[in-house]
Formats: sequence, structure tokens, C-alpha cells
Amino acid sequence: MNRNFIFLGILLVLGVVAVSGCTSKQSENNTVNIQNSAYIPVTLNVKVGTTVMWINKDPHPQDVVSDSGLFNSGNLNNGQSYNYTFNQTGSYPYHSSIHPSMNGTIVVSTTAPTATGIKY
Repeated sequence: MNRNFIFLGILLVLGVVAVSGCTSKQSENNTVNIQNSAYIPVTLNVKVGTTVMWINKDPHPQDVVSDSGLFNSGNLNNGQSYNYTFNQTGSYPYHSSIHPSMNGTIVVSTTAPTATGIKY
């Protein structure tokens, strides 16, 4: 009988770990890291109404500027972030005014993005 309780306890712990791991991975889907003078991922697919967060992980200032002038983060120091909520469908290219070769795109649609390429 003791072995059954130990086995159930192990299964319970594994289940909690598995579920918490999935939750943390899903929250990363709306984040663009600024790292090694690049936007990662370069293209992010999100659903209408999603707030995207850019986080500067570089040791020097970076920024995020919409090609159409829709949003502009200003300078972000290491560890700082910028959020923008996308309320209309479309493709939103952006760049860095500090490093002109840095480019990215947010693609907004009415359907949820697929989870392909996510590792749990």
C-alpha cells in the first residue's frame, strides 16, 4: 500500500511539473528578445488583441520602431522591455533606428497562431 502512495505522489509531481512547463512556454509566444543585435524571433505570429513584449537582452541600448510609425519604444537599456497591443489584423514590419540592419515583423490574424516549433 505504501508503494501505491509513493507512486501516486511521483505521478502527481510529474504532472504539476509538466503543466507548469507548458504554461511558461506559452507565455513566451508573445515575446521578442533583442539579443546579439537581432530580434528573436524575426517574425512573430499572434492573434488580434495580443500584447507583444520586446525585451532588450543586449548589454547596450536597443529600440523597436514600426516602419509605419505606429509604435516606437525609445531607447531600451539592458533588461528593459516595451509592450504594444495589436488590435487589427495585418503585417507590421519594424526595425532598429540604432542598428538599421535589424528588422522584424509581427503578423496579426484573427486565428490563434500554431504551436509548431515549440518544445515542451
